[in-house]
Amino acid sequence: MDKHARKGPSALRTSIRLSLQYSFLYSVLSALVFALAYWFTQYEVQDWVLDQMRSDAGTLVEIFELGGDEMLVDRVDALAEVSFQNARVYQLLNSDGAIVSGNLSSTFASPLPDYLPAQDLPLAGEIHDEVTGYWLRADDVGPYLLIQGTGDHIVLEILEALGMALVVGYLAVVILGLIVGIRIGRITERRIAAISNTLAEVSAGNLASRISTAPKARDDLSRVSTEINSMLGQIKRLLESQEQISNDIAHDMRTPLQHLRQRLEKLRDSPTIRPDDISASLDQTEEIIATFNALLRIAQIEGSDRRERFGLYDLCEIIANVTEVFEPAAEDAGIELTTKVPGEQLEVVGDRNLLTQLLSNLVENAIKHCPAGSKVLVLAESTLAGPTLRITDNGPGIAREDRERIFRRFFRGEKSRNSPGNGLGLALAKAICDLHGAEIAVSENDPGTTFEISFLR
Repeated sequence: MDKHARKGPSALRTSIRLSLQYSFLYSVLSALVFALAYWFTQYEVQDWVLDQMRSDAGTLVEIFELGGDEMLVDRVDALAEVSFQNARVYQLLNSDGAIVSGNLSSTFASPLPDYLPAQDLPLAGEIHDEVTGYWLRADDVGPYLLIQGTGDHIVLEILEALGMALVVGYLAVVILGLIVGIRIGRITERRIAAISNTLAEVSAGNLASRISTAPKARDDLSRVSTEINSMLGQIKRLLESQEQISNDIAHDMRTPLQHLRQRLEKLRDSPTIRPDDISASLDQTEEIIATFNALLRIAQIEGSDRRERFGLYDLCEIIANVTEVFEPAAEDAGIELTTKVPGEQLEVVGDRNLLTQLLSNLVENAIKHCPAGSKVLVLAESTLAGPTLRITDNGPGIAREDRERIFRRFFRGEKSRNSPGNGLGLALAKAICDLHGAEIAVSENDPGTTFEISFLR
């Protein structure tokens, strides 16, 4: 089934709606930026015009200082005459306020305005067609007052060209943003639809369905997809484990329950009940209860997060405590139990009780399956990857074909079929290692077996 087949009109509308919303926000922000750019340019151009008039006034001051009144008046008249269609206006007033030179026919009221419309200016002659007003400035030139004006047509042309460029640029940015937004929205919607379809397939019973992710993708949806895939994998493993447990219980518990039933029926039909028969029935009941308790213990470890109870513990101390407990049993079985640990602390992060149970299961397993005269060594060392724990014996060993299955629930190799136990000790050890993020492996010791547990730093 196509993973994108479920995406309907509502999903598409959501994609377009989100794209339009973001595009609108983007267009508003772009409009503000362009408006600020226009205003700033207008301010700078006007300031440039005033700077030009200020510079011209400075030049006339120098001319006055060099040539006096006559040269100053001649220069102002020349500037007024060469001004094309009165694009620039000049007026030179003496100390009495009388007009001495320039192309303005009358004086201005005080104070002088910064800007004046062209029709209000007392000009003699034709005005440039595109001039709508003048920026004015007054400067002292010796005993004279110089009034200058610059038409706004140059500034208006610059601002008009800038405005057209900004409008075209703004429209291009908005259209491009809209296209990109819709494209990204549709891509995002397809990826969300893929996630939704995968979850729907899992809900329908297809536990193998996974969300396809790009190998090098690092965005939020890729991380979410990876986490969902990891969660689905964990759910699949738990359900498979639950199914395996059910099958194991149905298969491995049937025989002891049938034996118990037969024994109880025999006691029921017997005219006399011997204490040995009752004791045997109780022992068999205890074995069944112990098996269920072990299964429950494994399920609790696999199904709950006990990492919040984790602390920092010395692995050497745990080894010392466990071997001290099992030394009498090893001695009774004629087995030499020794340890080899570093002189300093070997710290691991974990649950102290579970770590103790892990080591206890492995040591007990070695003592149980090794004949008298065997040696069992518990070794701990520090490696670059982290602490390593080994339990080594020189007993009969484990068949090569059994090593891959030895951590399964209820599994018992041919060499241990007749020994007591329920085949759950190593499964429990594996569950504890998985909880601690440790790796457990079994290998041949030639002769014997080595269990190696690698804790990661």
